[in-house]
Amino acid sequence: MAEPALEVRDLVKHYPVRRGLLRRTAGTVKAVDGVSFGLGRGRTLGLVGESGSGKSTLARVLVGIETPTSGQVLVEGEDMARLSRAGRKQLRREVQMVFQDPYTSLNPRMSVQEIVGEPFAIHGVAPAGGRRAAVGELLELVGLEPAHANRYPHQFSGGQRQRVGIARALALRPRILVCDEPVSALDVSVQGQVINLLEDLQDELGLSYLFVAHDLGVVRHIAHDVAVMYLGRVVERGRETDVYDGALHPYTQALLSAVPEPDPAVRLTDSPAITLEGEPPSPIDPPPGCAFHTRCPLARTLGSKGDGETDRDGGAVSAGMPADGGAARAGTGAVPGRATAAGGAVSAGVPADVARNVPEPCTGSTPVLRPHDGNDAGQPGSRDDDARAGGEPAHLAACHFARTLRAPARVEP
Repeated sequence: MAEPALEVRDLVKHYPVRRGLLRRTAGTVKAVDGVSFGLGRGRTLGLVGESGSGKSTLARVLVGIETPTSGQVLVEGEDMARLSRAGRKQLRREVQMVFQDPYTSLNPRMSVQEIVGEPFAIHGVAPAGGRRAAVGELLELVGLEPAHANRYPHQFSGGQRQRVGIARALALRPRILVCDEPVSALDVSVQGQVINLLEDLQDELGLSYLFVAHDLGVVRHIAHDVAVMYLGRVVERGRETDVYDGALHPYTQALLSAVPEPDPAVRLTDSPAITLEGEPPSPIDPPPGCAFHTRCPLARTLGSKGDGETDRDGGAVSAGMPADGGAARAGTGAVPGRATAAGGAVSAGVPADVARNVPEPCTGSTPVLRPHDGNDAGQPGSRDDDARAGGEPAHLAACHFARTLRAPARVEP
């Protein structure tokens, strides 16, 4: 099995909250709380989640901007924390970052020649043919003219600025690019151009991407694998097709249900949007057990049925599968607004006393990523075999009652 280009093991990043005149520690912000994943060579891992879920903090830790509280970051099998300062600097050539905002990530007082050539100066690299020639080649690689090297950032459009940022990230010929929402500040038409550029560069240079984004449509277009974060933890991880076509975690189901349908000729017949009430809990004081249970429509529905242990016929309901052995469809059972076993409806605006009535496992223990029943490691020859080490299952979810979301039926009006 091929070694992943980047591997993260139980990564934690906590920030102390200090108050008072003596600046005593009054709490801890758990920005990243036990994240593990692997990034295969030449593959793209899409990282999605709401604002405040820890995506950007994770990205900054991976490139060395932030120091992890605990855990391991392995680049090409080398643990960054165990290396000397010189060793970490050398290894950072392999992992570079493309920032979200092309306006603020470029120094307005520096020319493009200085911006793109700065990594050579920092790392003491003398490119063959000279620095000016190397900068010109990098600009051509990202679709700009070598003559643009004499311009300043304010003389470019947003898409051109982001191309300059990508050229700077490629200067040291890294193997891994961490892209922190690289297209979110761009117009839709320009987004497509930048995404196509990243895909072309991946094919040409064999790059691996960690692609952080809010736009699930963009992630589906570019990513081979997807990880969903909520409150500092990965709650679902798997191949792009598995996650999008058969989401297991209620949070992932809610995110997918919020994606707008661009075709006005198509309507969803059996899939009302899953509305999540309230804001994510504070990372300073997360709720016990599953952090999502305070907003989880599945937990509310199961709680209204008597903690999710019995179905309407009195039979046992196992964690991970509905009582009938089939997959829970979007809008049936696990979705607000549908009838419960008692005949009542569970709406998105459930009163606080009902919202607190959730199954005991949701509050009693923190769920861990585990495979869904019947969805073990992929068959030999599948497109994801080279991204999983040691027979790791292709599709994992951290939910005590994970259920499969089937694609809703679509009909022409």
